Amino acid sequence: MIIGLTGGIASGKSTVSAYLAQKGIPIFDADRSGWHVEEKGSPCLARLAKRFGKTILMADGRLDRTRLAALAFSSKEATQDLNAIVHAAIKEERDAFLRLHKEDALVIIDAPLLLEGQWENVCDEVWLVFIPEEEQVRRAMKRSGITREEVLMRIKHQMPLAEKRKMADVIIDNSQTLDALYQQVDQALIKALRKSSADRK
Repeated sequence: MIIGLTGGIASGKSTVSAYLAQKGIPIFDADRSGWHVEEKGSPCLARLAKRFGKTILMADGRLDRTRLAALAFSSKEATQDLNAIVHAAIKEERDAFLRLHKEDALVIIDAPLLLEGQWENVCDEVWLVFIPEEEQVRRAMKRSGITREEVLMRIKHQMPLAEKRKMADVIIDNSQTLDALYQQVDQALIKALRKSSADRK
């Protein structure tokens, strides 16, 4: 069974993902994959250098993220090209992960942009870690040391949690205590494992 785990900035998705990892459940982390596919010598980095020029590479061959950002966000077309190249590489890693764990009863795809990227199509269930916007803003400001305006700008660039809520199969409410959050995850996990077991029979 493939569970897609998602949420907005400072929603607590990473906390849920870490809790599931402690239980030994295989997890594909899309954010971590994004860094991995851009490492020195990777095919993805070669494609980026071909599209944006070798000036995005430092002397030792690593990616100069500041230089890439300046070029990639100079136009809508450039941004789309950046996203297409990186997302294709992450998708390749995701598919390799799913092939590797095809015999596992349950796996997690942890992706902030799961629904934006239409990855729900490869998932059996979508779990959304939900938090009211005001609490989301407060936690993001505290966690990242950024202003309220900066947080709101980041939230604006993601699909609204209210929209994601309509598309999710399981809502995990993270507006209460950590123990309450873990209890909800445990309950969702029990149901998912029962469903996975029933599907295998």
